[in-house]
Amino acid sequence: MSQHYLHEVEPPVAPLARPVVAFMTDFGLVDGYVGVMKGVVLGIAPGVQLLDITHSIAPQDIFTGAWVLGTSYRYFPKGTVFVCVVDPGVGSARRPVVLHAGNWFFVGPDNGLFGYVLAEEVLHEVVALSNPVYHLPQVSSTFHGRDVFSPVAAHLALGVSLTTVGTAIDPSSLESLPIARATRQGERVTASIVHVDQFGNLITNIPLALVPELFNSSTIQLTFTTSNVIITERSRFFAGASGNERAKLPFIYGDSSGYVAVAVCNDNAARILGIDRGTDCVLLIMK
Repeated sequence: MSQHYLHEVEPPVAPLARPVVAFMTDFGLVDGYVGVMKGVVLGIAPGVQLLDITHSIAPQDIFTGAWVLGTSYRYFPKGTVFVCVVDPGVGSARRPVVLHAGNWFFVGPDNGLFGYVLAEEVLHEVVALSNPVYHLPQVSSTFHGRDVFSPVAAHLALGVSLTTVGTAIDPSSLESLPIARATRQGERVTASIVHVDQFGNLITNIPLALVPELFNSSTIQLTFTTSNVIITERSRFFAGASGNERAKLPFIYGDSSGYVAVAVCNDNAARILGIDRGTDCVLLIMK
């Protein structure tokens, strides 16, 4: 993630007047999983506020979950406890953990889901959730979101310390996420697609801060090297690419997450261009 998102870290976080517990999962809303997790939290801490980032992460898609969390958490109040469950390894040897990173707390599986958060924030403390007193009495091997993560989050929201709910572990032992970084040499930026949103917009790993002349240079060219797709159109906003013969051409814009991205006005750029997450690209900026 880009440096312009780094925070001034204030030790330690003061409790909120009304604590916030926020959820992000790949559970969807068809089944009762999300509602049950919220019920567990409220049964332990009835005064908390419950918020959602999303429950529409594709099943078992840790990379997308990490990206969505990494571009969302900073907009929540300091002291928010996040319950994050994209957990294909539930019930296995993977560790349930809680992190105090920056001004927030993150509860979930140690599988790389917190990779972008850890790349941005100072990690104050991390524990494995080893104290069964703070779990539900019966712990399923397939639903730690309900039986472990939600009750722990509720107790944290009430002010219980991390060392009470678990055992301190070496931060270097946390599972890492292979985060690709864009690199710039002169006019050439080597990058890749790190996220495709639900509109089919293609988000690169090029921070806007790395290319301040994006909209002021005479010519730009984004090339997807595997398919030789070349994009030269630019627009500062979606409507700016509509209303003329160029309306269906893919264009480069600055995404709200702070990265260079590609869209097609009122259409799906990923489908039209045949490009998905992980595709390499090169941005040339000619003055």
